[in-house]
Amino acid sequence: MTSDKGNMMDKLNVEFHVSVLTVPSFVSADQFPEWLHHEALAIQDLSEDNSLTIVRLFLASRIKEVLGREKLDVLLQAITDKYPHIFRVEMVVIDNQLNIDEKELIQSDAENELAQILETVKKLQELQIAKSKLH
Repeated sequence: MTSDKGNMMDKLNVEFHVSVLTVPSFVSADQFPEWLHHEALAIQDLSEDNSLTIVRLFLASRIKEVLGREKLDVLLQAITDKYPHIFRVEMVVIDNQLNIDEKELIQSDAENELAQILETVKKLQELQIAKSKLH
Protein backbone atom coordinates (compact mmCIF):
# COMPACT_ATOMS: atom_id res chain seq x y z
CA MET A 1 0.00 0.00 0.00
CA THR A 2 2.80 2.46 0.78
CA SER A 3 4.43 1.98 -2.64
CA ASP A 4 1.08 2.91 -4.25
CA LYS A 5 1.13 6.11 -2.22
CA GLY A 6 4.69 6.81 -3.37
CA ASN A 7 3.72 6.27 -7.00
CA MET A 8 0.69 8.48 -6.51
CA MET A 9 2.92 11.27 -5.13
CA ASP A 10 5.15 11.01 -8.20
CA LYS A 11 2.13 11.27 -10.51
CA LEU A 12 0.85 14.35 -8.67
CA ASN A 13 4.13 16.20 -9.29
CA VAL A 14 3.49 18.70 -6.50
CA GLU A 15 5.93 21.54 -5.85
CA PHE A 16 6.21 22.86 -2.31
CA HIS A 17 7.13 26.45 -1.47
CA VAL A 18 7.63 28.38 1.74
CA SER A 19 6.33 31.88 2.21
CA VAL A 20 7.42 33.96 5.20
CA LEU A 21 4.95 36.56 6.44
CA THR A 22 5.61 39.15 9.11
CA VAL A 23 2.81 41.39 10.30
CA PRO A 24 3.71 45.04 9.69
CA SER A 25 3.79 47.22 12.80
CA PHE A 26 0.95 49.41 11.47
CA VAL A 27 -1.50 46.45 11.38
CA SER A 28 -3.63 46.39 14.53
CA ALA A 29 -5.16 43.27 16.07
CA ASP A 30 -8.56 44.32 14.65
CA GLN A 31 -7.07 44.66 11.16
CA PHE A 32 -5.05 41.44 11.34
CA PRO A 33 -7.69 38.97 9.99
CA GLU A 34 -8.32 41.14 6.93
CA TRP A 35 -4.57 41.64 6.39
CA LEU A 36 -3.94 37.88 6.63
CA HIS A 37 -6.71 37.07 4.13
CA HIS A 38 -5.27 39.69 1.75
CA GLU A 39 -1.79 38.11 2.01
CA ALA A 40 -3.21 34.58 1.62
CA LEU A 41 -5.13 35.64 -1.49
CA ALA A 42 -1.92 37.06 -2.97
CA ILE A 43 -0.12 33.74 -2.31
CA GLN A 44 -3.05 31.84 -3.82
CA ASP A 45 -3.10 34.05 -6.93
CA LEU A 46 0.65 33.63 -7.49
CA SER A 47 0.56 29.84 -7.06
CA GLU A 48 1.00 27.45 -9.95
CA ASP A 49 -1.62 24.72 -10.41
CA ASN A 50 0.69 22.03 -9.03
CA SER A 51 2.11 23.98 -6.09
CA LEU A 52 1.45 24.03 -2.38
CA THR A 53 2.75 26.68 -0.01
CA ILE A 54 3.69 26.41 3.63
CA VAL A 55 3.22 29.82 5.24
CA ARG A 56 5.47 30.77 8.14
CA LEU A 57 3.64 33.55 9.94
CA PHE A 58 5.70 35.60 12.38
CA LEU A 59 3.03 37.13 14.58
CA ALA A 60 3.63 40.01 16.95
CA SER A 61 2.82 39.02 20.52
CA ARG A 62 0.67 42.19 20.78
CA ILE A 63 -1.77 40.64 18.29
CA LYS A 64 -1.79 37.22 19.93
CA GLU A 65 -2.51 38.80 23.31
CA VAL A 66 -5.58 40.61 21.92
CA LEU A 67 -7.01 37.83 19.76
CA GLY A 68 -6.07 34.81 21.87
CA ARG A 69 -5.00 31.34 20.76
CA GLU A 70 -8.49 30.00 20.01
CA LYS A 71 -9.44 32.83 17.61
CA LEU A 72 -6.05 32.57 15.92
CA ASP A 73 -6.42 28.80 15.46
CA VAL A 74 -9.85 29.31 13.86
CA LEU A 75 -8.44 32.04 11.59
CA LEU A 76 -5.45 29.95 10.47
CA GLN A 77 -7.71 26.94 9.77
CA ALA A 78 -10.01 29.19 7.73
CA ILE A 79 -7.02 30.27 5.64
CA THR A 80 -6.07 26.69 4.73
CA ASP A 81 -9.73 25.84 4.08
CA LYS A 82 -10.36 28.83 1.82
CA TYR A 83 -7.11 28.87 -0.17
CA PRO A 84 -6.34 25.42 -1.64
CA HIS A 85 -2.72 26.25 -2.54
CA ILE A 86 -1.90 27.02 1.10
CA PHE A 87 -0.95 23.66 2.55
CA ARG A 88 -0.29 24.79 6.12
CA VAL A 89 0.20 27.93 8.22
CA GLU A 90 2.86 27.78 10.92
CA MET A 91 2.67 30.54 13.51
CA VAL A 92 5.68 31.85 15.41
CA VAL A 93 5.01 34.52 18.02
CA ILE A 94 7.68 37.23 18.21
CA ASP A 95 8.14 40.24 20.50
CA ASN A 96 9.68 42.66 18.02
CA GLN A 97 9.41 43.39 14.31
CA LEU A 98 11.94 41.44 12.20
CA ASN A 99 14.44 43.37 10.12
CA ILE A 100 15.17 42.54 6.47
CA ASP A 101 18.26 40.43 7.29
CA GLU A 102 16.28 38.33 9.76
CA LYS A 103 13.51 37.84 7.19
CA GLU A 104 16.00 36.73 4.53
CA LEU A 105 17.67 34.33 6.97
CA ILE A 106 14.29 32.85 7.99
CA GLN A 107 13.28 32.45 4.32
CA SER A 108 16.58 30.74 3.53
CA ASP A 109 16.31 28.42 6.55
CA ALA A 110 12.74 27.52 5.61
CA GLU A 111 13.73 26.73 2.01
CA ASN A 112 16.67 24.58 3.20
CA GLU A 113 14.41 22.72 5.64
CA LEU A 114 11.88 22.07 2.88
CA ALA A 115 14.62 20.85 0.51
CA GLN A 116 15.82 18.39 3.18
CA ILE A 117 12.28 17.08 3.72
CA LEU A 118 11.73 16.62 -0.02
CA GLU A 119 15.10 14.86 -0.36
CA THR A 120 14.14 12.47 2.47
CA VAL A 121 10.79 11.75 0.78
CA LYS A 122 12.59 11.08 -2.52
CA LYS A 123 15.04 8.67 -0.84
CA LEU A 124 12.17 6.84 0.87
CA GLN A 125 10.35 6.50 -2.44
CA GLU A 126 13.52 5.15 -4.11
CA LEU A 127 13.98 2.71 -1.25
CA GLN A 128 10.38 1.50 -1.57
CA ILE A 129 10.84 1.00 -5.32
CA ALA A 130 14.08 -0.91 -4.75
CA LYS A 131 12.44 -3.12 -2.11
CA SER A 132 9.48 -3.85 -4.39
CA LYS A 133 11.87 -5.08 -7.10
CA LEU A 134 13.43 -7.55 -4.66
CA HIS A 135 10.12 -9.36 -4.08
